Amino acid sequence: MGLLPDSARRHRGRQPRISGGYPHPLEIRLTEADRERLVVAAARAELADGAYASQLVHRGLAADAGTIPADWRDVLAEQLHHRATVAGLRGDVAAVGRLLNQVARAVNSGGHPPSADVLARLGERVEAVLAAAEEGLAELDTLTAKARDRL
Repeated sequence: MGLLPDSARRHRGRQPRISGGYPHPLEIRLTEADRERLVVAAARAELADGAYASQLVHRGLAADAGTIPADWRDVLAEQLHHRATVAGLRGDVAAVGRLLNQVARAVNSGGHPPSADVLARLGERVEAVLAAAEEGLAELDTLTAKARDRL
């Protein structure tokens, strides 16, 4: 089973204990390709192969029953938190856009351009909002990947 380096095999965890244990063992048969996919996915999830397969079955059964598995609650909570963060960023972007429009309107109507100090502060604000937006998008990518992995 040379699919994973020793460091990946060593760090894999166990399925959490539950009241009553897991009294119903089940043998499954896989093709070589499916086995390889299972081993890689289990390593990514840092679980033993059997624990990962058990979680797949649990999630599949929960989806059929229309319930949300407990681990999905965490994903949904993170997404809701991120949604609030993005809503705040949307307000910041809108505020910066309004400020830039005001500056452009004043200059285009024959007014004097803002001082270098004001423009520098405005530039810093734009950079901060853009950095926060990039960070928010990166976090969204991470959350999306996490949700996709759990599907």
